[in-house]
Amino acid sequence: MNTFLRQKGHRLTQSFWKNAIITPSILLLSLPSYSGEISVAPQQHSPIPVHVTPMLVSLGFDDNLDEDGLSWVLQLLKKNKNPDGADSFANASLKASFFMHCGPARGNEEILQKWRQANAEGHDIGNHTETHPDDKVNWNPLDSWMTADQWQQEIALCNELLMMPEAQGGVGIANVNGYRAPFLTYNDNTFAALSANNIQYDVSLPAGNTPEHDGTNNFWPHTLHNGSPEHDIGVNGGWKPPLSTYPNLWEIPLHTLIVPPDSEMDRYGLAYSLRDKISSRVPWFDAVSGKGDNFDWNLYFEPAWGAAGLNEHDVLAIYKYNLDLRLSGNKSPLVLGLHSGFYGYQNGAEHFGMPESTVESRRRVLEEFTAYALSKPAVRFVSHKQLVDWMEEPEPLTLCATSEWDAHKAYQKGDGVTYMGKQYQAAWWTMQQIPGLYENSPWSLLDACSPK
Repeated sequence: MNTFLRQKGHRLTQSFWKNAIITPSILLLSLPSYSGEISVAPQQHSPIPVHVTPMLVSLGFDDNLDEDGLSWVLQLLKKNKNPDGADSFANASLKASFFMHCGPARGNEEILQKWRQANAEGHDIGNHTETHPDDKVNWNPLDSWMTADQWQQEIALCNELLMMPEAQGGVGIANVNGYRAPFLTYNDNTFAALSANNIQYDVSLPAGNTPEHDGTNNFWPHTLHNGSPEHDIGVNGGWKPPLSTYPNLWEIPLHTLIVPPDSEMDRYGLAYSLRDKISSRVPWFDAVSGKGDNFDWNLYFEPAWGAAGLNEHDVLAIYKYNLDLRLSGNKSPLVLGLHSGFYGYQNGAEHFGMPESTVESRRRVLEEFTAYALSKPAVRFVSHKQLVDWMEEPEPLTLCATSEWDAHKAYQKGDGVTYMGKQYQAAWWTMQQIPGLYENSPWSLLDACSPK
């Protein structure tokens, strides 16, 4: 588990570049694999050059059993669009992932209709188990009470509901691609069940706990063909169980969120030390590194329950700071753990146990963070499934050119220029050929591009 204690109750494309190596001057990429197995090691750099890498932001919502909160979240995503550009994510409504607690939704037509709506609107529908079990004995994550068959049943039953046709009372999705463990509690039986049920990715393992990772150099998504080095830190520390290796199963890192230091308080609108505030409430919080847990539960709920009890300004500062760290560094995806239910009323009333926030203030955090992120031209909100697909087939941003075409300059494929107020990109090497002058020109007119 991450620094804050969490308490809450295959496709391979031949264009995928594997095992990228960065030198000071160039990104060197090995030949793609055709073995049918995906093996991508944990790496601290994008599979493509960082300057054309989109800043991928991926929201994941757990449980999704409260109609009011889920409706509000879906509307937030639908009414916003990614920044302009020529890539496939540009100008599209925002996509997210929803991990469904399936058992209580059976026969609840109001909730099932919302799940179907999320699917119809292009969101990623994932598995959060049938009964939401906490598979540890006396809070010991190394002591499990569930059998391998019980884990298999948890995953298979939830998949069954999600993939069952709507006419038969299901959600009607084609494939269940992702999984998050309830309480972030898991063991090897869990992952064996994921593999047996053809789950493509998990987002449950510790991440960001490598000491030298500081938000500018975190790991990108990787496969578990050789395990996870950050999970291994937990195994060696005695707070995570060992896992087997799982080729073709992706791990999307849910990194610890770094609390902005005192020197950044003015920039993010706070007049006090946020690290000191959290340290006074969460004894195990490391005020030096500033690393804390990712989930909204841990940010908002009572300190007496092991959380930080923060207000909207605190949480917004944390979200903004972590986005800015990534934009200034390797652009590793910013993945946030959330609960749609926290953004809606419970039978018209506020939630119990969140002393410094309300439904409206938590909604403002997501609204204001979304607006802040979308003000950055490189940002793209994507689902976890889209993130994995991007890793398998990376698509660069098409950056807007700032220099005018020069008749005396040679241009390489992919170079951009402006000419007569329009944006062009070279399809192959060219020199002294005026953009847009004739058909089959080496210059392609761009309808859209991403500002540098």
